[in-house]
Amino acid sequence: MLWNEELSERKMQILKTLIDDYIKTAQPVGSRTISRKHDLCVSSATIRNEMADLEDMGYISQPHTSAGRIPSDKGYRFYVDNLMQVHELHHDEILKIKDAIELKINEINTLVRRASDIVSTFTGYASIALSPNLNKAVMKSVQVLSIDEKRVLIVAVTSGGVVYNQIVRVGFEPDQETLVIMSNYLHEKVNGLIIERIKFPHIDEIQKETGIPIKLIVPVIEGLKQCLQDIDDSALIMNGITNLLNHPEFSELPKVKELFDLLNDQYVIKQLLNSAMSKQGLNFQIGSENENEIMRDCTLVTTVYSVGDTELGTFGILGPTRMSYSRVFSTISYISKLIDNEILRILRDE
Repeated sequence: MLWNEELSERKMQILKTLIDDYIKTAQPVGSRTISRKHDLCVSSATIRNEMADLEDMGYISQPHTSAGRIPSDKGYRFYVDNLMQVHELHHDEILKIKDAIELKINEINTLVRRASDIVSTFTGYASIALSPNLNKAVMKSVQVLSIDEKRVLIVAVTSGGVVYNQIVRVGFEPDQETLVIMSNYLHEKVNGLIIERIKFPHIDEIQKETGIPIKLIVPVIEGLKQCLQDIDDSALIMNGITNLLNHPEFSELPKVKELFDLLNDQYVIKQLLNSAMSKQGLNFQIGSENENEIMRDCTLVTTVYSVGDTELGTFGILGPTRMSYSRVFSTISYISKLIDNEILRILRDE
C-alpha cells in the first residue's frame, strides 16, 4: 500500500501538526490543541474524527487514559519520509560549525572526534562514530627509535596523517646506526603500499639483507604487525551520552541503566555502525526498526563519511524517537559535507 493512497491531505496535515507539537512539548496532543494552535480551517470535532482514523491506521496512539495522542513509530516513519520540513541552520550556527571543524586539523581521527563532539553539542543528543578503517589507506613512513637500553618505539604513519606506535622490548641496546638501517629497510618495504597488502619477508631474509641481529628484527616486525592490526581496527567514538538524561523518555533509572550498559558494549555499537556502511545517504532507524530491544524507544541516525567512492567510517546520533528530526537532518548533513571536504584537504596537503 502506498503512503499517499492511505492518507488524505487533511490527515497528513493533522499528523504533521501533531508530531511537530509533540516533539516540542513531549505532551500528548489533543484535537483542541491542534484546533487552537494551528489554523487548519476545520472544527475540533472533525480533527477528532480524523485523529481516530489515524489511530486506527496505526500512525498515532493514546497513552494510558490521556485525552491526547502521541505518534507511533509508523507515524514517525511517515513524518520523516513525507512530511518533515528540513530545518535551515541559522547563519551563526553555520559559522560556529565551520569554525569548530575547519581548524586545519591534519589528522583524520582527530577530525572525526571533533565532528562527533560538535554533532552532540548542536543536537542535544548522543553522538557515536567509527574512526576511519584505514586498511585501504597507504603507508607513508615507518621509524624505529630508541627509548632506553631494552626498548624501542615503532612509529607508523599512514596517508591522512594517522600515527600509530608500538613499544617493544629487545634483548640488547641497539646503536643509532642499526636503528637507522632498520627504519630505512622497513620504510623501503612498506612506503606507498596499501595497508591490507603489506607483507613482510622472512626474518632470515631481512637479516641477510640488513645484517641486523635477529633478536632486534623479530620484536620490531611483531611490533609493526601490531601497528598494522591497530590501523585495521576502527575506534569507537562517543560524545554527549549524558545528554539523553535531559529528555523525559530517559527519566526511569532501570531504562537508562539498560541503555547505558548497551552503549558500553563496544562490540554491539560497532556492529550497528558497521551495518550502516552499506547504506547510502542519511538513515533513520526509528523505534521498533532497531533490532535491539533496548533501543526500541530510540532513533538512531547514521551517515557515512568518505573520500570519493571510498567509505572511511560512520557517524551518527542517538536520541529518543521524539527527536527533532528536521534539526538533526540539517545538522548531520551539513557536518558530513564539511568532514568529506576536510578529509580531502588533509590528503591533498600531504
